[in-house]
Amino acid sequence: MSSTPSDAVIVWGEILWDRFEHGDELGGAPANVAWHLGLAGGWPRLVSRVGDDEAGRRAIARLGEVVDADLVQLDPERPTGEVRVEVVGGEPKYTLVPGCAWEGIQCTADVKTALAEAGVLVFGSLSQRSAGGYGAWTEALAAAAKTCVKVCDINLRAGDGDASHVRMALDAADVIKVNDRELALLGQWRGWPDPLAELRRRARVVAVTHGGAGSTLFGEGRAIEIAAERAAPGGDHVGCGDAYVAILVHGMTCGWDLEASGRAASRWAAAVAGVRGATPWFSEEQAADLLEAA
Repeated sequence: MSSTPSDAVIVWGEILWDRFEHGDELGGAPANVAWHLGLAGGWPRLVSRVGDDEAGRRAIARLGEVVDADLVQLDPERPTGEVRVEVVGGEPKYTLVPGCAWEGIQCTADVKTALAEAGVLVFGSLSQRSAGGYGAWTEALAAAAKTCVKVCDINLRAGDGDASHVRMALDAADVIKVNDRELALLGQWRGWPDPLAELRRRARVVAVTHGGAGSTLFGEGRAIEIAAERAAPGGDHVGCGDAYVAILVHGMTCGWDLEASGRAASRWAAAVAGVRGATPWFSEEQAADLLEAA
């Protein structure tokens, strides 16, 4: 079966190199989502920006293995993004390097054309923190088709508080994914006694991840509890949430019910948790096994 533009999932946001002690790994939450969508057999089109440098060329080459990177832009002035990652007690701690290319993503004519045809738009909130990034992203929202499903995987950082880019991202979304910490922060920052109820009022689907305790999906019916899958020892848990979002979206675009999509997302996220870095390679056979029971 041939693909049509409406099969495309546009993923908007940062590409970064995660700088670990053991070496560099490709990352950035939206890039991670696009990567896992591609491995699962979807058609992700990443809208991002890298420097016109060796790191940027290496990022595009790596992504190009499974992601449509034609909409990734080159910045002639700012370098490719990077973040320093320290794993403490099995959990990653991030130090973001400012002034990088992804902060200047633009909503070009080609991007607007792709958005007008795509079936899904996935975004976080990190790339909207700057005035220019926020403006470009609001252009993207306006360019998306009315039928386009908008998916928000929020990225909260210190100082966000009641920031407009966070409010807008949540208000624009049809599907919202948060973890327990983010849910509590939203309640605190926004003064919401029941932050989950507030998110459910905004979105058709809300996914709350609980780390090693699984996840809960809220749709139109009952709450769906998704059991955690055991991860192999030795991984670093970087990018697990992004992988979860990718497969949840993939299942929904394939017509799976919400519970089947959540189970597949949980299995895939556990597989990522068991390795180093956010963008491991899974063979077609591995990917099929992870998706098989959906």
